[in-house]
Amino acid sequence: MACSSEDLPKGILTRKEMAPILVQIHLAEGLYTQRFLQNITRDGYQDDLYLSVMKRMKVNQKEFEASVLYYGKYPEKYKLIYDEVLNQLGELEVKSRAKDSLSRISPPVPK
Repeated sequence: MACSSEDLPKGILTRKEMAPILVQIHLAEGLYTQRFLQNITRDGYQDDLYLSVMKRMKVNQKEFEASVLYYGKYPEKYKLIYDEVLNQLGELEVKSRAKDSLSRISPPVPK
């Protein structure tokens, strides 16, 4: 069942809007888990990452939180969103691995 803006309550993000935001949030969480390797231990770092995602994606936190709560009540709709999120994250992983592989087999550039 497609989720159009007509069948969503006001202030709820569509599936097409939610998926890229969730992708960025998962990437931000990856950065957060690496914070000690980056020597970042200050309080509020995780909140800053989330807020930067919201700002970059041009969505306010209240609207995002309302959307998460809404989709949490409709797991079949949330699953469709997360299928797209997982596809996008998988594509990013494949690209990253390919780039890493190429950098290992490419000869160093002479100075």
